[in-house]
Amino acid sequence: MARKPELEAVGDPMAVMMVSLNLILLIFFVYLNSMGVQDEERVKKALGSLAGQFGMLPSGLQITAGDKLLLPGPSVVSPKEVKVDFGKEFRKIIDSGLLLPDEVNVVKNGRELIINLADKVLFSSGKAELLPRAEKVLAHISNNIRLQGKPVTIEGHTDDIPISTARYPSNWELSAARSTSVLRFFVEKGKVKPGLLTAVGYAGERPLIPNHDRVNRARNRRVRIVIDLGSR
Repeated sequence: MARKPELEAVGDPMAVMMVSLNLILLIFFVYLNSMGVQDEERVKKALGSLAGQFGMLPSGLQITAGDKLLLPGPSVVSPKEVKVDFGKEFRKIIDSGLLLPDEVNVVKNGRELIINLADKVLFSSGKAELLPRAEKVLAHISNNIRLQGKPVTIEGHTDDIPISTARYPSNWELSAARSTSVLRFFVEKGKVKPGLLTAVGYAGERPLIPNHDRVNRARNRRVRIVIDLGSR
């Protein structure tokens, strides 16, 4: 009786398994890319589960408990945030003689950067038109605000002494007019995007310190520029 021909050898079983594994992984990554998966932790778990069935990845990378896997694919780049050290910037202005140390105060409060400018830097008493010195100071500030690209609130503050003129019947109108003057400068001359800016007037309702004397009142008359560093 004639013998049946033997089947041809299909090669090394380990090589076959590795080729199959590579194909499975290739299909898996193509699937992830097509689905636009954004949750990295879930992807890690899914990949770890798949790879765990085989015990290794291509090129012999072993998976053990506690290992973190860096997934291939395009990198996710966060929008570049321009950071400005306003403390140093104002120190330069003070050193130049344009501002006195008691005319500006810069503080960080949580995600907000707050710049307090004394009213005498910007305006004459009872007026909302910017002084020539004010334009030089605000030009410097607006340039840095433009680079920062963050929302900014401009607040006008007065003391508690009532004002009543033909143009400004009360401190509400005066404080609002002053904050608006600063906003207009930022937009028209500083080229800051209008959508980033808000102007409000608080009159004397939000003093820094009690209006007990002339010195305290002078500190409360100010323009407060609040930059929201935490926003996107």
